[in-house]
Amino acid sequence: MALTARTATISRSTNETKIQISLSLDGGVLPAYEPSTDFPHRATPKKPKQPRKALSPQITISTGIGFLDHMLHALAKHSGWSLAVRAKGDLYIDDHHTTEDTFLALGTAFTKALGARQSLTRFGRGDAPLDEALSWAVIDLSSRPWAVIDLGFKREKIGALSTEMITHGLQSFAQAADVTLHIGCTYGDNDHHRAESAFKALAVAIRTACARRVAGDVGAGDIVSTKGVL
Repeated sequence: MALTARTATISRSTNETKIQISLSLDGGVLPAYEPSTDFPHRATPKKPKQPRKALSPQITISTGIGFLDHMLHALAKHSGWSLAVRAKGDLYIDDHHTTEDTFLALGTAFTKALGARQSLTRFGRGDAPLDEALSWAVIDLSSRPWAVIDLGFKREKIGALSTEMITHGLQSFAQAADVTLHIGCTYGDNDHHRAESAFKALAVAIRTACARRVAGDVGAGDIVSTKGVL
């Protein structure tokens, strides 16, 4: 029996930012963006130039902040997601609103796509190196939003993205996604490497936690909680 597609589209519009997200947790073709007067052109996410396999990830990110695009692309790629993000923010002020709201919208899309939190592994851990840097991440699809992020940055910015907004963005994602999230960088000399290894570790953790238990698997159909609810 074919598994239900875990997809979502989100539009988030405030006086500070306009954001649209299309997400498929299992890769493959993305659903069209919701109709929006904020983005009158291109109703569907950008199509890949080369033909792809049915579940091959389709990723296109445009937030106006290059390093944020890079981190979201790494997160999607290593999570096995297809993801399209387009954002317009008040970058003439700074990067705060755009980064925060993008992660809030991504978290909202994640929980919408995930649906009922049953027949899932629930817990996931990921470890990822990038050259001299090593990071780890643990996620619980708990419906109990909490985040502890310790990446030990030394610089104020990486590219045009404030390092404090990397931490705050991940906290915002955990809040909107209703997950418990712990991420740390064990060591690393280069802040770019610290950040990217952390996002890759998070991706591995998410991919593990979101794995579905199908018919015949132990715990298929079960809610992985002693409370009987998540």
